[in-house]
Amino acid sequence: MRGICTVAIGALITLTPCLAAQGARPAGDAVTPQPAGEMPTLVRAFSGHWSLTLNFEPSKEMPRGLEGTGEETWRAGPGAVTLTDDEVFTVGPDTVIVVGILWQDRKTKAFHAMDCSNQMANTCDAKGAADDVVVHWTGSELTIDEKELSHGTMMTSRVAWSDITANTFTETGYLAPPGGAFQKVMTIHATRAPAQ
Repeated sequence: MRGICTVAIGALITLTPCLAAQGARPAGDAVTPQPAGEMPTLVRAFSGHWSLTLNFEPSKEMPRGLEGTGEETWRAGPGAVTLTDDEVFTVGPDTVIVVGILWQDRKTKAFHAMDCSNQMANTCDAKGAADDVVVHWTGSELTIDEKELSHGTMMTSRVAWSDITANTFTETGYLAPPGGAFQKVMTIHATRAPAQ
């Protein structure tokens, strides 16, 4: 992200989960796909329109930290097979657009995610979603870990959605070097907003 710490941007881009969609049903199959396992609880927790306030922690690149605002809308796809997050926020001089997709594999029951962003050279990273993203949903907290290159070092970014209520949640971004501890780089507070 131009003008913003690359480390913080890495966390920002992974804030939002995304997915490569499940295989389609054969033509003529009129059965509506059923969401797998815990997918319905994930959909219920996040569906809706949210107002965001962002706070980046002070760093060497941003000694005073940085604040921003934005909005996002989470919605289930047909049959609640996927959950998509459309997000737009402003941080400093930059407007960031992220589309995240979450899904649960019907066979393994594992959750998966992929994100697309106007801050990524290729917009979406399907290979990274398959190889480098680990998603955990406990029913009350969502965590997404992703390997990413930052300042020439392969880091692990973690985004955790916690304190989830009907009208609020907290989204916290962390980065960790290989073998190192996670350090908080940003916090987003979301408040339910009227649907657009």
